[in-house]
Amino acid sequence: MSIALAQPSTPALSAQERRRYERYACPHYAQTFFAFQWRDCEVEDISAGGASVMSGDRPAVGEPVTLFVEDVAEMPGVVVRHTEGGFALRFDFSARAAH
Repeated sequence: MSIALAQPSTPALSAQERRRYERYACPHYAQTFFAFQWRDCEVEDISAGGASVMSGDRPAVGEPVTLFVEDVAEMPGVVVRHTEGGFALRFDFSARAAH
């Protein structure tokens, strides 16, 4: 007996369409904290779930990082991937005690 699998009726979504949260430009001064040191950075964009950080210093994927954005907040997160000019950070507020 064979079972036919239903094919999706809609085309696959692009990475942009799959985003859970809307992203915003972030013109504020920012720093990251990892490896026991604060480092200046630029936040390319930010959402409720994470941020794209431009920095010459790249922590390892999986490393906990705290992102400080002046006049906004200090947000703990985890590096999820490296980008051409920095890294992507997923916010993880359960990790606050570990930072």
